[in-house]
Amino acid sequence: MHFKNIIGQQEIKERLIQTVRENRVSHAQLFFGGEGRGKLALAIAYAQFINCRDKERFTKGDSCGLCPSCIKYNKLIHPDLHFIMPVATNASVKEKPTSRQFIKQWRELLIENEYFVTLNGWYEKIGIEKKQAGINVYDCSEIIRTLSYTSYESEYKIMIIWMVEKLNYQAAPKLLKILEEPPNKTLFLLIAEQHEQIISTIISRTQLIKIPKINDDELIAACMAKLSVGREEAEMVAEIANGNFTEAVNLIKQGEGRKKYFDKFVGWMRLCWNVKVPEIMVFCDEIVKDGRESNKSFLQFGMSVLRNCLVMNYTGQKIVKFREEERDFLERFAPFINQANAAYFSDEFNTAIYHIERNVSPGMVFLDLSLTIAKLIKMAPAKAVS
Repeated sequence: MHFKNIIGQQEIKERLIQTVRENRVSHAQLFFGGEGRGKLALAIAYAQFINCRDKERFTKGDSCGLCPSCIKYNKLIHPDLHFIMPVATNASVKEKPTSRQFIKQWRELLIENEYFVTLNGWYEKIGIEKKQAGINVYDCSEIIRTLSYTSYESEYKIMIIWMVEKLNYQAAPKLLKILEEPPNKTLFLLIAEQHEQIISTIISRTQLIKIPKINDDELIAACMAKLSVGREEAEMVAEIANGNFTEAVNLIKQGEGRKKYFDKFVGWMRLCWNVKVPEIMVFCDEIVKDGRESNKSFLQFGMSVLRNCLVMNYTGQKIVKFREEERDFLERFAPFINQANAAYFSDEFNTAIYHIERNVSPGMVFLDLSLTIAKLIKMAPAKAVS
């Protein structure tokens, strides 16, 4: 992976390159920021640049792409490059799952999606959509064992831990010591989307690198170049995606996932407004079949709709990010989201996500949230949803 192939993030690229030039590469770094910003791609490009044998020989400020190290990095098969990611048992792995057992699928997923991957996409790839995956004690033991060996052929051994917020609490102690006192020439690159969920003792042992949203101009250019769309559609998609290339890809692929979530959200809000408890209970029974990760994604999508409603209600429609086909509902629903209840909505949705992550019954979570929404909607002075 070359820095030049990563969408935007020029300032971050320059900072990373400078650390190598000045020989001040921190042994543990945490790349954090929202989905679709290129965190994982940056980490892999950084690792490739560090271990490139002819860095900057052919191109300024990037790996050469031609040396044996770069060739192996481009295929994600370098013996000194290691990955840890959330895993769980599936049809093939019945017990004690480790990242090593899923490395083939991981490499395939990264290359297929140009290093822009999501948790849901990863869980679907390995067939664990309805399970709670994590970075477990077996993987932490594997980290210690792997890094105890000398490097095979490069200066640095590099351990990339993707979605480190999924680290199990019982596994954390095994990782803390090696993070604080790693073997010589060992580099940890941690990737996170919700760094506030990471154990504080992990954060205290890393250098933090915040990855910002991709700016609209760079996102538009990427959509036109990589996804073969015209400028008008690219501009519309970039406005809605809000700096998230993964979301831009989903929107261009006919937005099927977004439409599914939006239609489901509209139906749910109407049930809550009319306090149709039997129908709400049916909705709760049905939605839990999608699995916990999908439930969390749906709630996060719902929060984005509520934010757009609040913005529309108080600042007008021009700066609100939505598709034309969503306009009708949002125009009528926006008045119900105001300063009287917006903070409560946010708290309740975040609490629901937290409880689902902690293995509380999703059906109970959605039922409780639905009844709370039914009360909160009435706090908004507006006409009824029809």
